[in-house]
Amino acid sequence: MKDYNDRQDRQRTGAGRRALTWLPRKIGLVIMLALALVLAGYFSPYITGWLNQVIFRIDYQKTATQLTHEMEKVGELIAVRHSDTGILEGDIKAKLIGSVSHITVPYAYEIGLGVKLENVALTPKETGLVVAVPDAEVLYDRFEVTGKTENKDFWGLATQDRYQAMLNEQQAACRQAYLDDPAYMEEAWEAACEQMKTLFLQWTGESLRLEFVHAGTAPAA
Repeated sequence: MKDYNDRQDRQRTGAGRRALTWLPRKIGLVIMLALALVLAGYFSPYITGWLNQVIFRIDYQKTATQLTHEMEKVGELIAVRHSDTGILEGDIKAKLIGSVSHITVPYAYEIGLGVKLENVALTPKETGLVVAVPDAEVLYDRFEVTGKTENKDFWGLATQDRYQAMLNEQQAACRQAYLDDPAYMEEAWEAACEQMKTLFLQWTGESLRLEFVHAGTAPAA
């Protein structure tokens, strides 16, 4: 009986010792895995760049030529679209007489902002591609009368030409309001850059290292 109890004690002692040595190893393994995940996330951009340079060997000079050719085929890139509605009220005037008609016109205005890809410049580097994108511009806009025009013609002298001129002036005013707003123009520029990233990936099938800059701005060293 004593021998049996001694064996039980030795087994329990051995199990305890194994637990004491096993537990630190497991904790150490968990810490190492967590550290590896953190380091992998931190160094991922650098690893990708290294793979591009050492393994995949992307020829950015050749890639720039390919992308330039593709952009020439596309032509224009409408990055954002905006639409507005409103009521135009104005007077049509005649010389000497003054106001001859008061007109109220409901309208809708639509504008597309983007870039002409022929004006995008690609500068290849050993490890990437600098994409110089011009400021956004109006690629299309449309002004449409959406309801019944109310025309109070006091003298019967209002003409279609004068009426059309008033509509043209309102369209120009709507257009200029977007062009004069830096927030809208920067939004369109950034959207154009994002769309070009997607197009470049489709055209090359490769994850390129791209640096987008405003045209006329020197890229970061």
